Amino acid sequence: MSSKYRTLVALSHAVPVPALFALDDAQLAALWANHGAMREEAQEVFASIRLTAGAFLDRDLDRLDAVAVPQWTDDANALLAAHLAAAGLSAAHALAVRSSGGIEDGAAHSFAGIFESVLHVEGMAALKEALFDVWRSAFSRRAAVERLRCGLLDAPLDMTVIVQRMVAARWAGVAFSHDPIDGRPEMLIEAVQGVGDALVSGAAASQSVRWGEAGLVGDAPLRDAQEMLVELAAIVRTVEGQLGTAVDVEWACDGERVWVLQGRPITSLHAADDAAHAQWTDLYLAADEDIAAFRPLPGFANYFRSKRRPLALLAHAHGVASGTALLVRGNAGGFEDASRMQALCARFGEDSVVLDFSDGLRQQVLPTGELASRLRQVLGAQASTFVIRDYVRGDWGLITQPTEDGGVLCECSTDGLLAINRGSAQTQAFFIGSDRQVSGAQSAAAAPFGAREREQLHRATHAAVARFGPVQLEWVIGAGQLRLIDFSPIKSLHTAQGDDGHEEDGRRTISPGFAHGAALVVPADRHLEDISIAATVSISHMPSAESLGPAIVRLAERARVGGGSMIVVAPRPYAALAALIPYVSGFVFEQASMLCHLAILLRESQVPAVASRALYARGLEGESLTIEARAASASRETA
Repeated sequence: MSSKYRTLVALSHAVPVPALFALDDAQLAALWANHGAMREEAQEVFASIRLTAGAFLDRDLDRLDAVAVPQWTDDANALLAAHLAAAGLSAAHALAVRSSGGIEDGAAHSFAGIFESVLHVEGMAALKEALFDVWRSAFSRRAAVERLRCGLLDAPLDMTVIVQRMVAARWAGVAFSHDPIDGRPEMLIEAVQGVGDALVSGAAASQSVRWGEAGLVGDAPLRDAQEMLVELAAIVRTVEGQLGTAVDVEWACDGERVWVLQGRPITSLHAADDAAHAQWTDLYLAADEDIAAFRPLPGFANYFRSKRRPLALLAHAHGVASGTALLVRGNAGGFEDASRMQALCARFGEDSVVLDFSDGLRQQVLPTGELASRLRQVLGAQASTFVIRDYVRGDWGLITQPTEDGGVLCECSTDGLLAINRGSAQTQAFFIGSDRQVSGAQSAAAAPFGAREREQLHRATHAAVARFGPVQLEWVIGAGQLRLIDFSPIKSLHTAQGDDGHEEDGRRTISPGFAHGAALVVPADRHLEDISIAATVSISHMPSAESLGPAIVRLAERARVGGGSMIVVAPRPYAALAALIPYVSGFVFEQASMLCHLAILLRESQVPAVASRALYARGLEGESLTIEARAASASRETA
């Protein structure tokens, strides 16, 4: 049983608690034939949110909404009647059905108000409906976002449902043993007439009183309810003694006695400053002294600033635009003012933005018009420091890499820069010579890049290598304007049989070398694409199979059984497949980019790889494969 239920049972020996019983997962499984399937379905969605760092949050939340409804067992009514009778209750009583989540009322996060409660439940049909509504609130949209915000996506998906006698409350509310803001040892009592959920939900204004050692403090309301306040104060002190820490107590008074509905630690007692915060500055171009007010920066913000500030300065020095990126510090109170939120959103000129809110919510692309609602969803009372960037989709994504003879190798796609990087794009390649002219088997791909753009691509690419060492640059072009987005350090430049990597037989060399082995087939998989697009995969390190979820773990286990000789056969060079590099001898793709993240890691690891429709088809049929990928550069003729 959950801690909330155990706490209430323990408190019932010291203070008045309404009659109750609880249904944990084992007991709910006896009521719902598909309990395990529903739970597993929700857990898979939480695993997806964690693995992708929330990059596809809206889609995953839709999946949570679609979790199946319960299939009630034939003896469900009889089982419920037995539970009710054992607690001295019946379906004819007015009942309160409350949540008791496994992560609720923890030392750091209370999850107060996140899970569902259903009051005034009467009749078996209403009870059954309320039980499911409360149970499924464990994986509601609100619960998923709160788990994400608190870094608790991995916490067990446990929900005990508590059924209590409904108190016919004349007064109800919350009482704090200490001031929850500054920690003063002075009791703060919030009260409303009627049930307390009106107070918690904000539907009713409360009356607040303070209670010290000598009773009411100051000229306070509720002086005509002295007897109730005295009883409540004694109960709060008892609960504090029982739990051994400062507490808040949900209570209700029916005119005869005060009842305890819940008791828990005050998680905000030692919280940091909760004053209103809403400020921002340019992440890349702001001076260090302008960043001081935002420190300590989260790791991803430090990474963006340390890496992309020098790149943004280089871009401006060469007349190239870069996207807007803001470092923001704010909380819910700071952005209550709609005009402040509008001013922030107005800083972005693209249709979409990328939100990096926390380590658990990264690289989330959403329409700029939805940014305000998403921030209201994830901001809490405590100030958070996060990053918002323009998502510059453009008409083409482009990656450039210098060549040894002073030229620039370019790979582009209308699928976008992110798709190139993560291996899902259909790409074309061309070469810009030192004379700024175009050559290559696919030189027609250079059509969107006029003389001015070719000059910018060539000059900035070589300037970046002079400034940062061996790198490749990442670009977007839209409305005739190039924007320099990012760069990636590389250990060696790509060399291939032709400018675009194609050999005479139609193969495209991705990484040179020789390999022979049985095929390890990776089917087209949306899940692999999702993981590859998310911020959880990077070319700065080789990911472990375990860090990318069960699908990759299963592939790695098959590769280990093959003794390291198997050849991965995949439709695209998904970035997530990097976790297999230590366990296989080569890779064959139906179609592949030369400069995507996986291609870089393959060359740096000296693992041979080719794109070949013929070899890919043979691999799907289960044949053993041989890779012979050459690395010698061919001569170029200027177009």
